[in-house]
Amino acid sequence: MLRIIAGQRRGHKFDGPVVTSDLRPTTDRVRESLFNILGELVVDRLVIDLFAGTGALGLEALSRGASRAIFVDLDRKSVALIHKNIATLRYEDRASVRLGDAYRWGRSFESIEGRPIVALLDPPYRDYQHKGRRVQALIKEFMERSPPGSAIALESGHGPDESILPDLEAWDVRRYGNTRIAIWVAPDPDHPRQATPDPEPFELLDEERANVDA
Repeated sequence: MLRIIAGQRRGHKFDGPVVTSDLRPTTDRVRESLFNILGELVVDRLVIDLFAGTGALGLEALSRGASRAIFVDLDRKSVALIHKNIATLRYEDRASVRLGDAYRWGRSFESIEGRPIVALLDPPYRDYQHKGRRVQALIKEFMERSPPGSAIALESGHGPDESILPDLEAWDVRRYGNTRIAIWVAPDPDHPRQATPDPEPFELLDEERANVDA
């Protein structure tokens, strides 16, 4: 079982998958750190959870005030699980699920009326090695088409470099054991954002590292 960490549904549990090399939900510790960094950026925003798996990231965003979430995954079992978890947490009116390839879906997405979005990207770790160009192209598309104030959050197993992250210096990359989180915020001249303090140490203690997915 997984749980919502904070917000409206704090402490509520929902179903997780059998963990495999392809499906490894973001741990509570990493998920908490990610949303602590994003902070108010998710409030009243449309959140897009690509490679959604269990839907844990998008569901956490809804609990923390996102106006709506779109979940995209290619696996039918994952899509069925996401539907179940949405119903468990009673978010049917604020969520929609798409069965499809996240890379293709991401290229076709357009923001409604230029409203800021939050894109949560958690590709299978093997994609960074075998589909690195597709990962980078997807990120670049979102960076180029995201309205000011939008955010992109990427999870990976190793430190992403310029072969994955366009404009590497514009990203906030943090390390949590064997997991990396990279966050980019589209510049908004009208509402400059202050840097968010790191809510967690970059390195986890040895006894905590066992709880972080490789």
